[in-house]
Amino acid sequence: MTDRTSRLIVPVVVITGVAATAGGTYLYQRLPDAPAATAEERPAPVTRQTMAPQAESLGLVRITYQLHRIPTHASNQIAVWIEDADGAYVTTLFATSFTANGGWDRRPESLPLWRQTSGWESATEEEVRAASRPAQDSGRHTLYWDGTDRNGNPVRPGTYTYRIEGNLLWEDRVLFTGTIQLGSEPDASQAEAVYLPRSAREHPTMVEDVGASFTPGEPLDPDDVTTYTRGS
Repeated sequence: MTDRTSRLIVPVVVITGVAATAGGTYLYQRLPDAPAATAEERPAPVTRQTMAPQAESLGLVRITYQLHRIPTHASNQIAVWIEDADGAYVTTLFATSFTANGGWDRRPESLPLWRQTSGWESATEEEVRAASRPAQDSGRHTLYWDGTDRNGNPVRPGTYTYRIEGNLLWEDRVLFTGTIQLGSEPDASQAEAVYLPRSAREHPTMVEDVGASFTPGEPLDPDDVTTYTRGS
């Protein structure tokens, strides 16, 4: 009696403060034998001619920013995400692990715009694993977006919005917003900051010099990838 095995490919996306990529986890499961198919029931063999073409992303977006950690409690929470030209959520590139893993239950004022836009309370475990990282150290940081949405599908050419939301102290926040054009030509831009409320500007600077660049046709370098961790 012969054995059959099935292979389930589960997308796993991992992102750090400096990188993002997608891969595949292969799970093997033993299945009961199936009755032999007749010639009429057998499907046609899969060939390169019958396979659907693999869609490719448009290129690579780099989002950079300068971070200054604030030495206080209830601070240093950051989320970085992408929206399309209509304001619809596309994907999250980075979110500090306290909030990404449910910290809003204890601190509801933590990154409220990102949570509302992404619907993060209903995020899958794969999405949490993709975005969640411990709070970053002070310094210059780069995040990479490979031009795919939350399901790993390449996005269409067009204008996309990148946002960085940061908690300065409790409910006081800073929000950086910029746009980047994805297509056949390179593009670059700088983001502008809004303080919520305006008085939040009085806090020490946590994030500044936020910008993005797009390189058409460039893949994500696997050397930029590190592993997932929940952190704190």
